[in-house]
Amino acid sequence: MSETSTENGTVATESIAKKRSAAREEFDVELRNPWLAGLLAWLVPGLGHWYQGRRTKAIIYAAAIWPILLAGLWMGSYWEATPNDDAPRRLLVARNVYWSWRPGDKRLYFVPQAAVGVVAIPAYLQAKSLGDGDGGVLSTAFAPPRLPNENATRPNQPSSAEIAANLHSWLDVGTIFTVVAGLLNLLAIFDAAGGPIPPTEEEEENDGKKKDGNEGGDAK
Repeated sequence: MSETSTENGTVATESIAKKRSAAREEFDVELRNPWLAGLLAWLVPGLGHWYQGRRTKAIIYAAAIWPILLAGLWMGSYWEATPNDDAPRRLLVARNVYWSWRPGDKRLYFVPQAAVGVVAIPAYLQAKSLGDGDGGVLSTAFAPPRLPNENATRPNQPSSAEIAANLHSWLDVGTIFTVVAGLLNLLAIFDAAGGPIPPTEEEEENDGKKKDGNEGGDAK
């Protein structure tokens, strides 16, 4: 009797071990180069998972992040009014996404926005160059607003008050959209770099019991 119990216990232990191994194999994802995957996921939402061959997750993340991001950028863009019809109008792009740590304009919103590299890079470059806006769209997109002490050096850039007057409530709503997109992309970056979280032993045991119960029910 004891030998039979011991044998049954051994078989059960081996069965649980096999199921645990099978469950872990399901989560054994080939991450390729996780650092590169994380970098690509930061640069373009969904790209890191596509590089890993995890195409379904890439589509899910891209479908979740890109519409929110693009909507936020659209809300932060506007055509500049001109004094007369002969003057060319400029498209001021994404004036709600910019990097600034100047006295009087410390842009904390850029911290979560920077989780999306495709907007963080041009915003950082614009902050470094602080162009005056003469170069068309490239110098008016993602650029910091003009401060009162920059009237002489950056006359072609709008001030914060001018941007707010043109965008109205779209400025705040669009900013929130871009912040949410950045926070969502943080999850994508961590998932691309670290891979899926494997189940715990307790979850594996519960799953094994459920499978045993289903198999027993089918046998009956």
